[in-house]
Amino acid sequence: MLLDRAMCRAADAPLRPGNRLELLKDGPATYESWLGAIEGARRWVHLENYIFSDDAVGRRFAEALSRKAREGVTVRVLYDWFGCLYVRPSFWEGLRRSGVEVRGVNAPSLRRPRDFLPRDHRKLLAVDGRYASVGGVCISEGWLERSPETGLPYRDTCVAVRGPAVADVERAFAGVWDLFGDEPLPREERPREVPASGNVAARVVIQEPGKARMLRALELLLASVRERVWISDPYFLGSPVLTQALISAAADGVEVRLLLPATNDLPWIGALSRVGYRPLLEAGVRIFEYGGPMMHAKTHVADSFHSRVGSTNLNLSGLFANWEADLLAEDAAFAARMEEMFEEDFSNAREILLSSGRRPRPQRPMSPSERRDRRRTMRRVRPGSGGTASRIGEEALHSATFSPAAYERRARVALSAGLLALSVLGARHPRLLSWPLAAAGAAAGALGLLRALQDWEP
Repeated sequence: MLLDRAMCRAADAPLRPGNRLELLKDGPATYESWLGAIEGARRWVHLENYIFSDDAVGRRFAEALSRKAREGVTVRVLYDWFGCLYVRPSFWEGLRRSGVEVRGVNAPSLRRPRDFLPRDHRKLLAVDGRYASVGGVCISEGWLERSPETGLPYRDTCVAVRGPAVADVERAFAGVWDLFGDEPLPREERPREVPASGNVAARVVIQEPGKARMLRALELLLASVRERVWISDPYFLGSPVLTQALISAAADGVEVRLLLPATNDLPWIGALSRVGYRPLLEAGVRIFEYGGPMMHAKTHVADSFHSRVGSTNLNLSGLFANWEADLLAEDAAFAARMEEMFEEDFSNAREILLSSGRRPRPQRPMSPSERRDRRRTMRRVRPGSGGTASRIGEEALHSATFSPAAYERRARVALSAGLLALSVLGARHPRLLSWPLAAAGAAAGALGLLRALQDWEP
């Protein structure tokens, strides 16, 4: 009871009993569920996604949405400006011509000169007030990738919801829709109550820029967990508060496991993540690196009862800056399905261990054929997003002498060398630094003044 009250206050997420949840593992299962829900829509479709690509998968969704709009169903789409940076305007215009209402989220604007950094990172679908889904899957061919040699998939997770929690997912969509357009979402598309459809209690954490609701919920969970907590995350750069919470739980005898990618579609984040391994490993946190093309799921399961499936990455942007949506379930049966999924992923991962010499090492090396396969697969994941195999990541996985100290040294060397080079450049050519700084200051001052004048009330 106390944890429920604390969660409700910290995350602004009341617990809703009476839900039916379906675990959606990876892109194909998620797309099947989403497209089925869209096909069955009778009143409205609300779709919000960070990446909506103009590829075979994206066009399949565009056709389904357009078909429903032509049938007279209200169809609304939110996409993130940065996440869809490479999508041609003609793609969105094609949707609009078919009757779909489309809004881009948070493009640079003189009306909001300081507010364009937060991203709409949600992956959310809500249909007719009776079906909803949240998770980590974007609409792109990258989520269909599978290793041709090992058969391991591009891993991600979503959850389909039927029951009272659907109203909270609809509320999340309405909040962003209202922010980025002239007309707010009509009242009839804002269900306040949805009938029970199962027996699972769940809450929806609606993350908004600056609110840190998911971080506060995780802090409470890690402070109260008794036996074990397993967490998967693709871009783990935990805040000091979260890192300390994980270390404290492990030090208190809790089995803490982190499931992270071995190779990352954002290699620099993978490298930075490994810089933080040392204190976690020394505290007893177990770290596993998944051997497929990518581990993109944002999930956890704790004490065989508490589960999370959502879009929030455990880094500063996810925890503090973005719009996100996560479902937290309190149910033993659903947690058992989550644990089964984690166990399968652990069996396809390699644990990073601290040996007697305090050097982390992989549990077993990867064969040359697996390594070549990993490189080939990662080159094809998420075209245009810099998705290539991280050499640093492969060293961490396969080298018999992998040590976090190596990453710490590389980070210090890179930072120190960059600072030294910048200082020498500034000493020899001061105008090269002073002019850009002056231009940046002038731009910031002008935009701030413009914002103040826009907000002026005579």
